[in-house]
Amino acid sequence: MFSKSTEYALRATIYIARQSSIHKKVSIQEIAEGIDAPKHFTAKILQLLSNKSTKIVSSITGPSGGFFITEEERKKPIYSVIEIMNETYVIEDCVLGLPNCNEKTPCSLYKPYEKIKKELLKMFRDKTIDDIANSKDRIIPVNLDFKKKS
Repeated sequence: MFSKSTEYALRATIYIARQSSIHKKVSIQEIAEGIDAPKHFTAKILQLLSNKSTKIVSSITGPSGGFFITEEERKKPIYSVIEIMNETYVIEDCVLGLPNCNEKTPCSLYKPYEKIKKELLKMFRDKTIDDIANSKDRIIPVNLDFKKKS
């Protein structure tokens, strides 16, 4: 549904939140390994997520530094990650990519998608980072879960 960048941003946010819940700061290397993403790519994404104007995750530099999520950041909706990654259009825009697709000038998929879109928006806006982080569900592909256990 989303680009790899946004998928990794969502995974990284959840991973950091899970580690923060046990009072652990995590390095870029650990996050990249934990979400099965390239380290360099992960670093760029974390830069966006920790930007002062957007602030989904926090970081501290130095030997005991790393990334973490504060209580305030945990309360943010998952939608905020999608916004930072500039991918709200994936949910909100016309599925055929047509401009000015709306109730007055709908495309052939407007009506069936409108209901789905409302549900998706509700889910992404209602579910917080904390809600998802507290879920025991996986955030990486199943085959990687098995590799880590062996």
